Order: sequence, then C-alpha cells, then structure tokens
Amino acid sequence: MKKGLFYSLAKKVETSEKQFSFSRSCLTVRNSEVYAHWIGTYSNLSVLEINLDGEKEKNISVVSSPEAEAVSGAGCFIPDAENRKLKFVLPRFHLGVPAQIDMEIAVYQLAQTKIIKEAILEAKSENSGIIYFAREGHLTQMQKAIYLTTKENLPTTMVGISHKPAENEYTRTAYFSSEPNLEGFGKDLQTLFLCDPVASGMQHVAMIEKLEEMGRLPKKVVVIAPMATKFGLEVIEKLCREKEVEFVAGVAGVLLDTQPPLRYYSPYPRNQNQAADPELHTLMNGIFGENLGKACIRCNWTGTFWGGPKMPMEESDAELTDVGLSNRALLDICERLTEKEAIKMGVLEKLLPCSTKLLIRG
Repeated sequence: MKKGLFYSLAKKVETSEKQFSFSRSCLTVRNSEVYAHWIGTYSNLSVLEINLDGEKEKNISVVSSPEAEAVSGAGCFIPDAENRKLKFVLPRFHLGVPAQIDMEIAVYQLAQTKIIKEAILEAKSENSGIIYFAREGHLTQMQKAIYLTTKENLPTTMVGISHKPAENEYTRTAYFSSEPNLEGFGKDLQTLFLCDPVASGMQHVAMIEKLEEMGRLPKKVVVIAPMATKFGLEVIEKLCREKEVEFVAGVAGVLLDTQPPLRYYSPYPRNQNQAADPELHTLMNGIFGENLGKACIRCNWTGTFWGGPKMPMEESDAELTDVGLSNRALLDICERLTEKEAIKMGVLEKLLPCSTKLLIRG
C-alpha cells in the first residue's frame, strides 16, 4: 500500500516555529426560522479569524456561541433533574442527542461567519458538494446549514474512512472501507466541504489524496470541523498548498491543542488566542488551573455523540488516569461553577445552549 503524504507533512508541522495571526470580531446573525423559536431571532457570536502561517488574510473561522462552547469549548449548563437545578459540565460530559442538537446549530452559526459564508455563496450544485466522513461527519448537518443560508441544495455523500493500527510513529493509518461514491457530483469540482472532526488531520489528508487519485480534486477545500486541532489543520493546509488547492476551515469554540507523539489526544488550548471568546478562556483557566490542558475535549469523540451515557464515561476514565485525572475529579471541579456564580459573573447566557433550553421548557 502506498504511503500517503500525511507523515512527511506532519513532521514539517512538528518542527515548524511559525506564529499564527488572528483577529477578533463580534457578529450578530439573524437565525433561521428553524431555530429562532428556541434560540431567539438573533444570535450574538464571537468570531476568531486565524491564518496559521501568520499571513494577513485569514482563512479559518472559529465561532463562540452557547452551542459551539457546549460542543468543543468551555462547556455548558445542563439540567440536573435530580436536584432541580442547572449544573455546569465540560463538553466531554455533554452527551448524545442534546450534543447533536447543539452541534447542528453551531455549524449553522459557522455558516454565517464571513470566511465560511463566502465559500458557501460560491458553491453551486453543479460544481460543488459535501462529503461527510463516517461516523460523525453527518452530525454537522452542513447540507442543511447551506440550504438554510442560500437555498442551494448541494450534492452530498458519506465516505467510510477510519483509522487502523500500523507500524509507524503515529501507530495508525487511514483507510477506506469502500471507494468514495460521488454520484450526482459535478465533474469539475469548484468547492468541496469535508465534514468531520480533526485531530491529526490524517483522514482529511487521505481523502484529498483519494480525490486526486479519482481525478476529482477540487479548487477549494472547506473543512467543517466542530472539533479541530491547530496541528491537524496545519497538516491539511500544507497538503492543500502542495496540491494548489485553496484551504478554508470552520471550527466551534476553540482551536484545540493535540499532544505528541500520537497527535490524537486533543485538549482545550492553553493559549487564549486559540479561543473565540477570551472571557470564557479566562474563566476556564481560573476553574481548572494546571488541569486545563490535560483532559481531551471529548475523549471518545464518536462515543460522546453515539455511545449512550455509559460507554464514553467508562472508556475515558482509563485515558484520564494516564494524566493524573479522572472523570470524578473533573466533575468535582465543574461543581465550582454554580448557576448562581455564573449569573454573578455574567456568563450564564454564554453557557446556556439550545439543548438545555429545550429540556427546560419541556
């Protein structure tokens, strides 16, 4: 089997000393009628725009909203039915359907940011499309987000791509369970949206290489990754530059860190400049201190959305033991931020996502 470009590109990123450039802004968006009943007619978003090469023109959009923070950021308040109150939890404890609801809305909000909206406005059904990676890609509901934004119905497919063990420095390689089916996609692709979380970037690199092999390499790749690491996006961008493909990305909450040597475990960032809302980063730093960058944002990412309430908790405890933590210890720390304290600090509304509002209203 031919060795892909991921490994050589990743080594370049490992040794890179480039500093990224960034800018911040606030954005008020009018919500689609699909969501307005639950989250209001307008949403106020904090937007972080980044260029990983330090250049002036930004090509990564990171959005902060209650929904984005619930999925991959500071966390959120959820109903505590037993004690009839709200309790604060990290994204790793925000599970199942409520997390899926918030991801869908966070991606819709991403679609309204300048960088991502420009890509959406360019995309037409005859020359653009969407690829969801199994098993989490379709949870972004990007096809729906685009339709609600422009009424354009882009051809969409799902590709079975995953990791399997391999003898290399990252202990894994990407593989396809079947050949990608691009039925309904135009022959000359202008813009292609690749939807899935990003840790190392390995699967996205494999997908782009596969598209080139199929003779379907697009002019622009838009990575929609509610959970994404700085490292992984750098790797993908390097490949795109090598293939002369324009690169754009949209992320929820924060640009995650990822730990060497495997570049798989992806915690909340220590660098405030990787967070769309610096106030929430300061809050997290105050609550968690040195533990801030130790816990992976969601541990088993698929499990937190698909695995029910038990599986992700059990699997992640073993992982946390390796960094001197446990789920119980993290939950105890979460209890320090009460609803009353959040109101006093003026951050409750920033941490009250749609899924919680739905459950409160019954």
